[in-house]
Amino acid sequence: MRPQLTCAALLALAAPVAAQSNVERVTNDAYARSHDYDLVHQRIEIRNFDWDSTSLDGRVTTTLVALRPGLDSVILDAGKRLVVSRVVDARGATLRSTAHGDTLVVYPARPVAFRDTLRFSIDYHARIDNGRGLAFIEPEGREHRPQQIWSQGEDHDNHFWFPTYDFPNDKMTWELAATVPRQYTVVSNGRLVGDRRNPDGTHTVTWRQDPRSATYLVSLIVAPLVRLADTWRGIPVEYYVYAADSSRARRLFGVTPDMIEVYSRLTGVRYPWAKYAQTTVADFFGGMENVSATTLIDRLPDERAYLDRPWYQWILIPHELAHQWFGDYVTLENWANMWLNEGFAEFLPGQYWRVKLGPHAEDDYYLDEYRQYLQIDRRKSMALAALGSNNVYPKGALVLRMLLRYLGPERFWASLQAYLTRHALGNATSDDLRQAVLDATGENLDWFWNQWIYAAGHPRFVVTAAYDTAARKLTLTVKQTQPDSGKADSTGLRFETPKMFRMPVAIRLGTGGGGGGGGGDVVRRVELTAREQTIEIPDLAGAPTMVVFDDGNTILKELTFDQPTSWLATQLKRDPDLWNWAIEQLAHRPGDAAAVAALAEAATAADYFRTRAAAVEALGELPAASAAAPLAAALRDTSAQVRRAAVAALGQLGGARAADLARTTFHDDPSYEVRAAALTALVRADSTASDSAIAWGLATPSYQDVVQEAAYRLIAQMGDTGAIPRVESLLATDHFAAHVLAALAARGSAHALDVLAVHLNDDRRAVRRWVVEAFQFTLPRQLGIPRLQGAAGTLKYPDTRKDVEGALQRLQKPGTDDE
Repeated sequence: MRPQLTCAALLALAAPVAAQSNVERVTNDAYARSHDYDLVHQRIEIRNFDWDSTSLDGRVTTTLVALRPGLDSVILDAGKRLVVSRVVDARGATLRSTAHGDTLVVYPARPVAFRDTLRFSIDYHARIDNGRGLAFIEPEGREHRPQQIWSQGEDHDNHFWFPTYDFPNDKMTWELAATVPRQYTVVSNGRLVGDRRNPDGTHTVTWRQDPRSATYLVSLIVAPLVRLADTWRGIPVEYYVYAADSSRARRLFGVTPDMIEVYSRLTGVRYPWAKYAQTTVADFFGGMENVSATTLIDRLPDERAYLDRPWYQWILIPHELAHQWFGDYVTLENWANMWLNEGFAEFLPGQYWRVKLGPHAEDDYYLDEYRQYLQIDRRKSMALAALGSNNVYPKGALVLRMLLRYLGPERFWASLQAYLTRHALGNATSDDLRQAVLDATGENLDWFWNQWIYAAGHPRFVVTAAYDTAARKLTLTVKQTQPDSGKADSTGLRFETPKMFRMPVAIRLGTGGGGGGGGGDVVRRVELTAREQTIEIPDLAGAPTMVVFDDGNTILKELTFDQPTSWLATQLKRDPDLWNWAIEQLAHRPGDAAAVAALAEAATAADYFRTRAAAVEALGELPAASAAAPLAAALRDTSAQVRRAAVAALGQLGGARAADLARTTFHDDPSYEVRAAALTALVRADSTASDSAIAWGLATPSYQDVVQEAAYRLIAQMGDTGAIPRVESLLATDHFAAHVLAALAARGSAHALDVLAVHLNDDRRAVRRWVVEAFQFTLPRQLGIPRLQGAAGTLKYPDTRKDVEGALQRLQKPGTDDE
């Protein structure tokens, strides 16, 4: 969640910041918001929810403490669509108030002295811009979509449904009391303290959150749900799902108590809240770590989906749980330190899987983070600690992994315990974490913070090796080639990439003296201190059989290291690190029989499935005569990920045999992901099979619609305009269908564009919304803007007129294509 408005507003309020560097802005806490009161407690009472008008009635009672003498006005964040009917103090006396945009000013009856307490209540009617702060979900005639309401506060949207201080650098306790029809369950933060039945068929459900946390974490869910109960060391662990999903919930969420146990043990801080609830809702983007009450998407995996290691359990559940420590217990001081929330939450799942499944699973997890990070960094390189940073998730996780490798586990976890303990229930900045490391270990890592957290980029190493037979010496030349090409923004801020990254590095040499177990390996540790430097390793027992630069892969980097095939083959067989770069180099040697043999062996015999899958992918780039047999063998692998890679590689090779194997795989394999890959492979190997493949795919249900989406992609990639009627018929059940029509329009189909535009006036709300999204995100701007402009005057539905207006604003904004 990127708050563009927040960014602009903060920069406008802090004009002197423009002359400062990123490190100065972040370390000077320039992005923190000033406030002249301490928000202590709020009681939030809400009722009369109306789905048609997306509105509610509310009363918020606020308790605060003055932080300056003579506090004569209290400025609250309150959306401009919150209509205040009255404000009264604790004695019932009416207080004057004024509204200014998204701000409400309350005037106490008399100035409040420094450190004195003020309490007042606000009665209001809230008209909600649906999805901003609160989302009112209608069934819209679709299955698995009961009527419901859910909140989303991060970054600064809770003030659109109740008046509050909507910035993370002040914390409060709160009560939330929601009155709803009895068939609805209410889930919120903290402990359930009341559930009162009312004579009118409603009930009032009250939750209390104590101890304090940030206001963006206040949560409300109203939906017809069932509760599945679990526990961790006497603390309730709860799973709220639709009744139809109750049979799937236990397998998915049942790992939660063990995750709480592992996180508590690793961090040295016991889970700090009264309960932990996970609640699933419709149309949610993924997950949100509301304190003690996480909100999650309602697409629960079915039994077959576990063959493909579903993202939901692999990362989503452990990510949101990690926030209960990093984000909720200790909260960022301001949004420029977002990585302290998201980086830790992205890092900790890898540690959980290491504890449960071993080091291969850990490497596997962070390898995905590494690939995501490179994609982001190539678009725009930004510092980790920066307002609006684009890499807080993957780079945050990778930098913490690197810190763990540098410090070692004892010092690392001791540092995190110090950080969490010192800032418990409070706020922290990036430098607070550095200070915790200093206090716990005695080591000042200012150099690490300066290059990895406050600066952009990563080292790009070019390594060359030369062995002197007579001297029995290996010489490595290490060059850092990363450019510093960042451009200044409109405020003068430019993210610099260091010309030289300082880091210790280990180099492992196989010398053949220790057999297959590596007992004869030589390891040298050196400090990288220059943009170009020479490393000599003398007195070797013999010529190297393997050279591993950065043994253990401790440095976040890109690496170019051209090596003999024999070295690479040995590394592929012996180096346990999944990131060893050997497969990528061997794949570029199609004429080298030893390279092909090494890949074929790894594809069928490597001990971890990700290594086998990577070798299989590489075989897809080689001639069919060399690759076909090991790829066919890989289709019988026990791992769905390997079989998926194998069938995709066979599709690249092409030919009748590959098509037959892909067809058989689609019909026989139990994995959804493998079947989706088989569909694409079949058409790639035999284009005449496209019609039947698309028909099979569209008719095959699957978790997260992966098989159907493979068929949709085939339609879009092939420009199959004959499929337009079938795609149009699916608009009401699948949001992807609108994007396929947009993709066909982008390939020149005027008919597809006409069909898409007609459904801007579809009677079904979901279809209209999905069509607008397709115009905004899939159709090229040069096609989308004039068509939306032309349709604006013909739109029948107010919600669509508003959506189209917003889409046009975003499409006409410079830089949209890059975002």
